[in-house]
Amino acid sequence: MGHTMSEAVREDAICVWRRDPACDTLLEVVLFMKGFLSLVVHRAARRAWKTDRLENGDSNTINDGENGIANKYGYTTTGDSSNLEVEHSTSHIKGTRFVALLLQSQASSSFGVDIHPAAQIGAGVMIDHATGVVIGETATVGDGTTILHGVTLGGTGKEHGDRHPKIGKDVLIGAGTKILGNINVGDRAKIGAGSVVLRPIPTGATAVGAPAKIIGFTPKGERPGSSVDISLAGVEPLMGIPAKEEKRKVPTSTNLEAVVKAKTMTKTIPESISEGGTEDMTSSDSQLGLGIDDEDDEDNDNTASDDDDNVTDLGTPAKVHYMKTCHDDEMCPFRNLAGRGSSQMISHKKLRSLLLQEGCSDGETVEVFFELLHLVPNDSKARQCGCIPLEIFAKHFPAVGAEKTRLDKETCLALAKGDLHRLGMSKKASKKFLGLFKRLGNYPSLPSSNSSLSLANTQEKEKDERQSRHYSLLHTADYAEEIAI
Repeated sequence: MGHTMSEAVREDAICVWRRDPACDTLLEVVLFMKGFLSLVVHRAARRAWKTDRLENGDSNTINDGENGIANKYGYTTTGDSSNLEVEHSTSHIKGTRFVALLLQSQASSSFGVDIHPAAQIGAGVMIDHATGVVIGETATVGDGTTILHGVTLGGTGKEHGDRHPKIGKDVLIGAGTKILGNINVGDRAKIGAGSVVLRPIPTGATAVGAPAKIIGFTPKGERPGSSVDISLAGVEPLMGIPAKEEKRKVPTSTNLEAVVKAKTMTKTIPESISEGGTEDMTSSDSQLGLGIDDEDDEDNDNTASDDDDNVTDLGTPAKVHYMKTCHDDEMCPFRNLAGRGSSQMISHKKLRSLLLQEGCSDGETVEVFFELLHLVPNDSKARQCGCIPLEIFAKHFPAVGAEKTRLDKETCLALAKGDLHRLGMSKKASKKFLGLFKRLGNYPSLPSSNSSLSLANTQEKEKDERQSRHYSLLHTADYAEEIAI
């Protein structure tokens, strides 16, 4: 992962010495820290594993040849489908593969750490205590990550191929955490002890629970893998920080009558609201986004025909076709959010459905929503509802979407503007987003993709011209100085 074996071992030893308060010297790390020792053995096993793969190709893939099909177990099948002969392929399995598996087995027996030789682990990684750590074949662990004991980076069943988690850089994974499946855990994420992670966790998020749910944002600039903050202190709440309330005074014998009078007035408030304040409450709730479902455009498969999936609302051939999306509220990492805002807000459920329709992955939708939600002011009602105001979506989604997803800039701009013409979405696909697109069109229009690109190109050309003039002046000054000398 961009490091030589000696560099990675050196950084592993130094990071353990810096992060583990029970370790005083580097010599203790090299001699007694089994997390460090298990990583050294794994790096040797991975080198042997990679050498075998370079000589023989990837054994997990099936290659057709004149002599038959070589499977991952090192056997070749020949003949027709009715009469298969199994022959041992002596050239497929080399000694380096056995050396890698032997090192893995010995490390597992000696240290209680099971790391597959094919797993990719970066530099500066600390496995604290290490007992019970399991890392699967296709798992990756980024630089600067800290893993505590009892952590499993495993699969979800018997499926083959890429099936294990991908851990980013500077991640902190608490003791006993289970991260299962081919999901991403973003850079600078914190996973609390005992969590079960089954869905992607975005960059800079703090997640706890079984199944894990996101509870807040990692403080800006913090590197959880290095700070090793197991208590999860200093986490910014996901739903923001409400406005500060005045501190209540402790009642004393001198002001007891005033306290009783205040309680009596409080009890009469609901009656006054129910008598004459219903209309005001309704209007204020619609403005604040309380108790209003934003899912106003639901799927209606019965009324949609197959022809509606081939053309757009403008009558042109559709580029994006209908795709049914399911939302599992129980497993969603944002399930603690209310997700109910006014018509001028967009919830995680709605945004996820929109981006999945455009071909984004579940992990990309989580990243986009998390980043946009962080841009919402802490004390706003939208943040407390767990929704994103359309104004913020229209303003920031082009940049966030281009960075966090596979979508190009033109598509991101079209989504932010609600431009159905540029999106090319079929009638059937756009039906559940028509209300959202209509509301997005009411906001000040963003620059078109062509004009924005041309403006960026013009600015880049001007910058290059300024730099070239600057360098030419420098060369002229140097030449004049040489002549003077």
